[in-house]
Amino acid sequence: MERREDLETILAYLPLVIQDSSLSWPSSHLVEVLEALTKGPSHSRVDSGQTLSDSISDMRQSLSLTPHLSYSALQGYALFFDEKMSKEESSRWFNEVLPAMACLLLRFPSLLELHYLNSENLINGVETGLRVLCSNKAGIVFLSQELIGALLSCSFFCLFPVDDRSSNRLPNINFDKLFGSLISTGRNEHQENKIRCITHYFQRISSCIPPGFVSFERKILSIESGLQAFPDEGFWSTSTVNLCPVEVHTCGLIEDQSVEALEVDFANKYLGGGALRKGCVQEEIRFMINPELIAGMLFLPAMEVSEAIEVVGAERFSHYTGYSSSFRFSGDYVDTKERDVFGRRKTRIVAIDALRHPGISQYKPECLLREANKALCGFLHVCKNQCMDHEDGVGVATGNWGCGAYGGDPEVKSLLQWIAVSQARRPFMSYYTFGFEALHNLNQVTELVISKGWRVGDVWRKLVEYSNQRLRSSKKRREPKAGLFDWLISTNAA
Repeated sequence: MERREDLETILAYLPLVIQDSSLSWPSSHLVEVLEALTKGPSHSRVDSGQTLSDSISDMRQSLSLTPHLSYSALQGYALFFDEKMSKEESSRWFNEVLPAMACLLLRFPSLLELHYLNSENLINGVETGLRVLCSNKAGIVFLSQELIGALLSCSFFCLFPVDDRSSNRLPNINFDKLFGSLISTGRNEHQENKIRCITHYFQRISSCIPPGFVSFERKILSIESGLQAFPDEGFWSTSTVNLCPVEVHTCGLIEDQSVEALEVDFANKYLGGGALRKGCVQEEIRFMINPELIAGMLFLPAMEVSEAIEVVGAERFSHYTGYSSSFRFSGDYVDTKERDVFGRRKTRIVAIDALRHPGISQYKPECLLREANKALCGFLHVCKNQCMDHEDGVGVATGNWGCGAYGGDPEVKSLLQWIAVSQARRPFMSYYTFGFEALHNLNQVTELVISKGWRVGDVWRKLVEYSNQRLRSSKKRREPKAGLFDWLISTNAA
């Protein structure tokens, strides 16, 4: 295989090498271990969590990977497969699932070579091969679901090199901290159930590998995005774009909505957030029930202020209940979403990171602008050259982005998202309130705004006016008299 620019950017982060013009595993011992695993426990002698843990250490040592896995990580693997799994589940895992994963890993070099060969002809004139999608440069990567299965198998066995990942703003990709959290966390049922989602995914693909593709796109907000000018405060205050319809849902979940829409991931700037550590809120849960999203963590560095990440085609494999510490895996989920012309499920997930713990500063003009532009970047359709077969009728499904643990004002954030969805010319916004009391009159507010004939610029100016009042109250150390919604209703009721 010839040297390629895209491969060169990612090779240092892969456990493979180029030998005699072909991708290959660098260790003959590792290949022997994997071959034994494909034949089941009678050959590999890997039939328990403890022997699996030992095998992972052996494979990593054959690749000279550093640092050594922590004691808690190794014990976490042993604990989960020896004590958290039933005997029936454990037998299936070691006799069927693990051999299938080892087979995928043996084929990993050839799968990756085939990927690069096919990437040249996927979309005319568009680079789609696996590479680091660096910040400040738009780009897209298409991966087959089979190749993603191999990549996530590498993560499971902790085979990815971690040197230089943090210095290049790439998140953790191996599963050692995920399993280690079973030991290092006190009440950890939610962590156990996160792992159950992952092991269920491997069980599914061990019996039938999905035939489709998933795309990962870094989106950059710029004039090239189709905007007349880069969106500053003047851009928003003078916008005459009509506001789109809003559907408010007081119950239900973004991922369960039935119509085609961009589904918002309330993201960390590092894609996946704490998915592979102790996190278990909106983003992390999405990464557990749609585990193919994890593959993006391999090659997508942290998002900059004017960037978003859109993933199309990630299949859902798990049902769940609860949230945070109450999160529980609740069984198999069969994804019935149609596929597009590129073989991707018509599930569009857009990751946008909000300001973290902004406090009173969230009402400053520069912070309002930052959040509006971040949302706009996520909601705009910026991929050129037919990277999506159609976008007509595709709205946005969102909720309390940047609120909750991040401390954002849900009333302000809901209207900022509304104007961003509208400015992006999306046909509707489905808003899931998740029971936030502060949003009980969101319907009343959107109806009021529509009845007034306001447009995007009008709502922006109201947001700025209200925010200035909040800043003045803060300087005088006074409590605000009303939240944004009550203020809008009281000052515009006539």
